[in-house]
Amino acid sequence: MDTSQLRHHLNTEYARLRSVLPVDGDLAAIRVPSCPDWSLDDLVRHVGEVYFHKVDCIRLNARPTQEPDLSGLSSVQILERGFAAVSEVFDVRAPQDPAWTWFAPDQSVGFWIRRMAHETAIHRLDAELAVHDPSGIDAALAEDGLDEVLATMLVADIEPHEYEIGRPPVEVRTEHRSWFVHFEPEALRVSDRGEAATVIRGGAADLELWLYNRGSGDDLTFSGDLVGMGVLKDLMTEATQ
Repeated sequence: MDTSQLRHHLNTEYARLRSVLPVDGDLAAIRVPSCPDWSLDDLVRHVGEVYFHKVDCIRLNARPTQEPDLSGLSSVQILERGFAAVSEVFDVRAPQDPAWTWFAPDQSVGFWIRRMAHETAIHRLDAELAVHDPSGIDAALAEDGLDEVLATMLVADIEPHEYEIGRPPVEVRTEHRSWFVHFEPEALRVSDRGEAATVIRGGAADLELWLYNRGSGDDLTFSGDLVGMGVLKDLMTEATQ
């Protein structure tokens, strides 16, 4: 998915997130079922702080060492100002411009455009679940989200000591695409082909929500070595928390 499409989705997902927040009411009193330790106030503050953090990653082209002073601001104000700030920096920087990221192969502004689109989509759903008004994730965005969460987040976060080296690959398959997770000595590797012992099939949105622990998996099909399913789910929980 190109960056113009990702910007469109980021804007759409943010607008939906902002629109579901109660105008009147204590956000701190509303629990987020998909993030049991958080209130809706915590969730909103988190997303806003993430936006500010990415602004610094881009402007400094280095890992930020200081947090912005957001004292005196409500969680909604932090969200709104954070989104305005990250949107402004995305407007003035080209996707190929340099930016510090935690993923060594991609040190670009485009990396953060993609990351913020998916971060916002997942947390938009969290907010909807908190106010009992959930809606789906766009299929094309979810397909790209699967690629990001498997080939970027999972690979970057999981170390070889956290899995059994040499165990058979696990395949995640949508109607249009497959991802094979290989358990190699140096690191996890994700490719578009392989001989999988475990196959997990489903719609892109259902698969993405299951990998992010936002879906039950009831609409997915599992075949082969079901131990591999649990292995992948445990690794994904570690990579996305």
